[in-house]
Amino acid sequence: MLEDCMALTRKPFAEFAGELAAGIRAGRADEPIAETARMGVIEVGPNDWRLAMVLDHAVEVVCDESFSTREEAVETIVDRLEECVDPDDLRTERVQ
Repeated sequence: MLEDCMALTRKPFAEFAGELAAGIRAGRADEPIAETARMGVIEVGPNDWRLAMVLDHAVEVVCDESFSTREEAVETIVDRLEECVDPDDLRTERVQ
């Protein structure tokens, strides 16, 4: 099981979204979202930018929604993530 190979940290989605939005906005191409997972904006083809996640180095998930520029993709994705953030609700707790 996952718990056997790494310690789990539970955090509210708002905190996760805020951290992820900050990383993407800062231009980090492959933002780590877990020990073996990352998320970023990739160019699938000309004028076709999409959100992508790579899970456990084995599965790549590419979202269906397409944007004509990287800037548009980043702005839209970050805006959506930031809509989830309530600064009063940010906390991280260790799961035993």
